[in-house]
Amino acid sequence: STNYGFLQSIPRLHNSRDGENEPLQFSKFAMACQPSSGGESDDRVYLTKIKRSRLPILKRIFRPLLQDLFVFKVVNSSFVQLGINEDFDTLQKYFGEWASTLSSNDLAKSNMYATATWRPIIRWLHDLILTAYDVNQRYQGPSQSQAKLEDDSLRKNAKLETLIKFCTEIEDLPKAFLLAAICTDAISSASLQLEQKTYGKITQVECIRPWEELLRKLRTCLLVSLRLGGDVCPPGGGNDPMTVSNVERPDMFSVYSWIARDELYLSHDNRVIMALESACVSSADAFYPSTVDGDGDRQKTIIFQSCRSDIRDLRNPTGLTDESHSRSLLFYLKDHAHFPTRLAANRALILANLWSQTPDQLHLLYHSISALRTVVDSVERFSLAVVAEIYQSRIRPVCRAMLFGFGEQELSEEVVSPLFGDAVWLSEFISVAKLILSMMAECMSKVPPPSEDHEQLEPSSDMWPPLRQCHVLDGLVRKLRGDVRPSSVALHHTIIFTFEMTHSIDSFHAIVPSFSNLFLTGTLFTELPPVPKGSARERDLLDKAIGEHAEKRNAPVIDSFAGIKDVELFGEAMGLESNYVKTKFLIKMIRRGKESSINDLLGASNSLLDKELFTFKVTRIMCARLDATITSLKRTKNYRGILSLLDADASRWVREEAAAECASWKTNNFATASLVATHSMVMRLKSISESLDDASMKEKVDVICLMSGTLLKAVQAQEEEDIQNV
Repeated sequence: STNYGFLQSIPRLHNSRDGENEPLQFSKFAMACQPSSGGESDDRVYLTKIKRSRLPILKRIFRPLLQDLFVFKVVNSSFVQLGINEDFDTLQKYFGEWASTLSSNDLAKSNMYATATWRPIIRWLHDLILTAYDVNQRYQGPSQSQAKLEDDSLRKNAKLETLIKFCTEIEDLPKAFLLAAICTDAISSASLQLEQKTYGKITQVECIRPWEELLRKLRTCLLVSLRLGGDVCPPGGGNDPMTVSNVERPDMFSVYSWIARDELYLSHDNRVIMALESACVSSADAFYPSTVDGDGDRQKTIIFQSCRSDIRDLRNPTGLTDESHSRSLLFYLKDHAHFPTRLAANRALILANLWSQTPDQLHLLYHSISALRTVVDSVERFSLAVVAEIYQSRIRPVCRAMLFGFGEQELSEEVVSPLFGDAVWLSEFISVAKLILSMMAECMSKVPPPSEDHEQLEPSSDMWPPLRQCHVLDGLVRKLRGDVRPSSVALHHTIIFTFEMTHSIDSFHAIVPSFSNLFLTGTLFTELPPVPKGSARERDLLDKAIGEHAEKRNAPVIDSFAGIKDVELFGEAMGLESNYVKTKFLIKMIRRGKESSINDLLGASNSLLDKELFTFKVTRIMCARLDATITSLKRTKNYRGILSLLDADASRWVREEAAAECASWKTNNFATASLVATHSMVMRLKSISESLDDASMKEKVDVICLMSGTLLKAVQAQEEEDIQNV
């Protein structure tokens, strides 16, 4: 009879959805019920633990809350019939499950629109809280256990704590926000009455505080989700829904990845983005949406404007415009700007992932490398892991296919194969591959092991999500399952370097064991034998590469050897010290008449040079220049007399050295250089040679120093005389 009475109490109001306007059959209701486990004296009846089976019943029970105030009490009568009207945790759980089936429009229409006069959902929650107080008062007694009911049960129900947890797990963020706002209204009015009834033991402020905090967290989640178009998961990070509870987990989302993605919507230029980060750090207008600072009307307007619905394309950034009404995510999470390396690392990963989807767009890979440079220049425990990840997942498969074909099926042959026929694309890609391997070698020499990293974060007191380690970067550090082997990095770089210079790998099949296993997934962590050293062919390749770098360098000032890192790595694989490569680079720059570009670098790198090699080669280059000057003077009548000032033996020796230099370069075409520039270079050469023990070489430098000085003075004197004659 009880069940029959319950069935009579279930409303049959018209609702065309899911056939809910049909009468409920008793068999379906009975199957959805289960008795309480409290014993024979416990006559409470609960709905089944299977959520999908109890939802049809809950939809019917709570349906009156979408109507008007005069029928909402029917909901309570249904739970009275079941005997669970005083189990407030269960009532909140059932209500939350029903509310999650509603659309955001239904929730707002019945409780927040101007036409929602009675707001039955708010009234029902309001009555639930006050009923909890009445029930707890009924059980108050002299014993300590009975008095504890007010502290534990009443406070918990007054805050609707079960519903708080439920709202933190709702995936539909607008719906979660609406439901939290409705609950806050109900608690606000009910707790005000409780504050009077309990004489201040339970206060309104205490009850609504957790809901206000939840609303601010939901506000932050909505801002991030709308700003990023719902794309909140890092590359390869799964498709976990964005909820408050998931964001609070330290192993689910990365705030750094959110900010990096938002930055890339604005620009791919690493320098522009880092300038933006500096501006956000110093901004006095920035605030945190998760704190009370975001509650003001002006702040809410700024947040709404940032949640714009414009369709943004990560491949085509909008650029930084003067439209200040739309602020970047970093404006709201500016504490993270104090860690630019983490942001740069995430940008590099995102851009590399974008490039892998459209490998013909190499500009994406270039921007990724630019951000990666920031990561490598800073000594962070994750630097090597980030470089290794981009190489392993994005660059290595293309190198494998380029050298050995598409047998492993890591790439789409249809997409990538045509690119190998594009000489420009292939050359640029190989340059990037060499650069990343060079960066990896650089990281291995200076990145501290994880055990030495004790970086402490000091989060803002109220900021949410809190400032913490980057889940994405920590995952890459763990993923780096073994030590990257320097020998493997060097061999892979040597193969790529040689392929670039010769477009052939035939010579390596015989001299490199397990050559066919190179560029597979695990070879980076496998100790590999070095390439046999001393090959004249490899030395020629190295010299050719250095010469090409010198030919391409046309900057007015070159103040570092950063541009030849990949050549240095190749030289080291051949057993040559880096000072050999640096010295040869400077020599070839001087040979091409570009010493004005390297004046500062030459002075700063004095200790890094092979001074004997430098003195020997540059002496010959200066002899070639002086011999060309003497030949030119012979052809000019007014200047022939100058030659009589020169020592005959010195002139003959200079001519012989010049001939030897021309023979070594297989050309007589030297870059033109003024006599002033030549004498200046000779004077610098004399300074460098003073530390040598070779007296013969010092004597040769003295000879050309005397000759260049004599020629310069004589030519300048003749020029002055010619001017006076004119």
